[in-house]
Amino acid sequence: MSKNSKGIIFGATGFIGSRVACKMTKNGAKLILHGKSKKKLEQLDDELKEKFNLRQILLQGDFTDKSFFNNLFKIINSRFNYLDFFMNFVGRFDRLSPLTNLTYDEWENMVQININSFWRVLKELEPLLNESLKPRVVFIINTDSLTGKPYQNFFSISQVMKKVIGEIFYEENKRLKIATKIISIPLLDNGIASKISSQKNQKNYEEIIEKIIVEAFDVENKKLFVNLD
Repeated sequence: MSKNSKGIIFGATGFIGSRVACKMTKNGAKLILHGKSKKKLEQLDDELKEKFNLRQILLQGDFTDKSFFNNLFKIINSRFNYLDFFMNFVGRFDRLSPLTNLTYDEWENMVQININSFWRVLKELEPLLNESLKPRVVFIINTDSLTGKPYQNFFSISQVMKKVIGEIFYEENKRLKIATKIISIPLLDNGIASKISSQKNQKNYEEIIEKIIVEAFDVENKKLFVNLD
């Protein structure tokens, strides 16, 4: 990643997204930071100001609100006339449950957040990526959840779908200029991971965050899939 690269991080207020945002701000990236909570976005912005004396552009938006995507291109284009990259850390998993015990609303919301949103973001922002000299799209998944595990229902489903969407986009663009990376990371002891696993992951968070950034922007490695487990 070159200094002054322009990009957007969706889910920047989450455990991983916020740490990636800090690292990339330190490295000189110009970012739009997305989050559902205005309060959490402002807290992240204050943290960046305190640590690096910098502020990034904040974008509040709910992935269950379809009007958010209808206006996404216009909003981003009003700030950046091109995008060098985007990373999407948004994900939702409410509870362990037998598949058919989920309510209709739970299913619809998880489809919208964990599947539809990835396609909509690609669709809306591809024109801005095409304006960059070296654009790239980064998908983050967990390999352990790529098989159907009981009671993990939509977490497993969403990991498979993200991987497939990434593979399709890669194949369709590999002869063009948009680079695509699918980075598999271990389950960290926070957020979603705490709901689906009782095992504590002792891996160094900061080391994993650093590897995500290194692998995401490694122009020498043309491989689609990178496993950090």
